[in-house]
Amino acid sequence: MARIIEEEEIRLHEEDAISSKLWMHRLQADEIHTFYKDKTDPSPFGSSLDEGAFVMCIQTPSQVDAFRRLGGGFIGIDATHNITQYADFLLFTIVARDRWSHGT
Repeated sequence: MARIIEEEEIRLHEEDAISSKLWMHRLQADEIHTFYKDKTDPSPFGSSLDEGAFVMCIQTPSQVDAFRRLGGGFIGIDATHNITQYADFLLFTIVARDRWSHGT
């Protein structure tokens, strides 16, 4: 049962690259800020990003609001690797601190 739910609601296509693109379209339709570059897309001009890089960025409206309200102070970033079955993938998390030094 869990596999059926995952295939219907989470994994939108059997190929991960296609599933990722479908998720980006779904998120954009919900007015969530996204940036997506797969290994075949050219790198943005002037970015110095490797042509073979895969990049997926997601920022929800509440995250945009928190960044605007709290972004004038400390912004922290953390990178974690090997969080998926794909070797050498990095997950970056960006944290803004409020005036009480709590992260959001």
